[in-house]
Amino acid sequence: MNKGISRRLFLGTTASGTASLSLLGALADPAAATETIMPAPKKVRVGKIYYGVSRPGWPKASVDVEAERNRVERELARIQPQLSDVEWIDCGLASKNEDLARLTEKLRGVDGILILQLTMGMWEMHPKLLELDVPIVLFAEPFCGHEWCTIAALQRQGKRIDCWASSKFDDVVPAIRPFRAIRRLKDAKVLHVSHYPADPAYVKLIKEKYGTEIKSLGPNDLEAAYNEVDEKDAQVEAEWWVRGAEKVVEPTREDLLKASRMSLAVFQMVRQEQAAAITINCLNMGLMERNMGYPCLGFSRLNNIGLGGICEADLKSTMTHLIFNYLVGRPGFVNDPCFDYSNGTILCAHCVSPLKMFGPDGPTQPYIIRSHLEDDKSASPQVKLPVNQTVSMAKLIGSDRLLFSTGEAVDSPLLERGCRTKLTIKVKNPKKYLEGWSSGLHRVVFYGDHTRDIERFCRFMKVKLLREGVDDLSNEPGLSWPTRVQA
Repeated sequence: MNKGISRRLFLGTTASGTASLSLLGALADPAAATETIMPAPKKVRVGKIYYGVSRPGWPKASVDVEAERNRVERELARIQPQLSDVEWIDCGLASKNEDLARLTEKLRGVDGILILQLTMGMWEMHPKLLELDVPIVLFAEPFCGHEWCTIAALQRQGKRIDCWASSKFDDVVPAIRPFRAIRRLKDAKVLHVSHYPADPAYVKLIKEKYGTEIKSLGPNDLEAAYNEVDEKDAQVEAEWWVRGAEKVVEPTREDLLKASRMSLAVFQMVRQEQAAAITINCLNMGLMERNMGYPCLGFSRLNNIGLGGICEADLKSTMTHLIFNYLVGRPGFVNDPCFDYSNGTILCAHCVSPLKMFGPDGPTQPYIIRSHLEDDKSASPQVKLPVNQTVSMAKLIGSDRLLFSTGEAVDSPLLERGCRTKLTIKVKNPKKYLEGWSSGLHRVVFYGDHTRDIERFCRFMKVKLLREGVDDLSNEPGLSWPTRVQA
């Protein structure tokens, strides 16, 4: 029997239009919601170098390099709206190694370097730039030169360089995506809320590698934020959730109000700390015993607008979420996987999911408001996730290993088993996944095949990319092999 309430009854009993504007309750625009919480991000500083000589032999005997440079500048101006957060450090034209001396000071402190090749003849230039130890992308049009063939050798030496070969200058946008992720991670703060502080060794490791700050808070901090939320604001937030839902099943009006109050409390903590993400030990801090709600609604809201809300005080999944969110602009679905050999699938389930898996400007997925499945308490969204889509699955281990795979989302079943939201992913070799499974239960799913982006990010950050279901990981150092279930 349904012990919950109908949408119609709930909307008829809340104070619609009477509450003050809450932090998010009445904000329909994701961009406006994000700006309410976070200050404008710092610009991504990208050094821009043109290379060309007047008589290169390739692409032809003589080249008007200034005309070529102006042509490319017009192309960059055309795509600039897609790069509004990029500050170009214009280094002008370089035609010989001696030109690099005058550029070194300009390039100090940049997040990355983009070389736009106009002609052949720059093979000696790479080693000089690589001495700066800054990520470099060589953007090579067809017939501009042959230096692309030296990149693989440099990569084998562990150099932070990549080549994007394309005749379309729109591809400059994805070419420099890793620079953005690297910059954003340096500026990010993560809130870790649990009975115990985050492992100091892990906090130090992440700070040294990525620049990301992890700050630990306790149950009393969460409860204080919860108690500060105005009841009318919680009503507005609850009404927002109910209005968008297909139906409400288990949660009572009181359940919804408590969960909505916690949603706003989570947002208030993120705003006060100017954090990019929050992860809470939600199941083991006695939130129900403290007469509060679970943070599932708040986590989903954060993920919808380009921030991060992650379950179970799981810092590994939180860092994974941030990397991909900054890299491709899409949130992650943290989940508990299980396997079905009969049809070659991994079934992923959790009681928290974003509603906007394609990013803040993407479509909102249908959802039902349910209780948290494992204890049938509070409120969480059961989301019908998109299918017939390629997805990527990942988890950052320590600071320098990334487990990664891809598959096809084929179903999002509404089963009364496992956590509320589910996604079935078809993979080529589920047996190899299971037999090589390491480093805890959780994985994070992102819509899209992000292999190319994450390969380049890992190269630039010197992170080893490990292919689950493909590589033999049994003797890979840095992975853990727990004999008890852990996130």
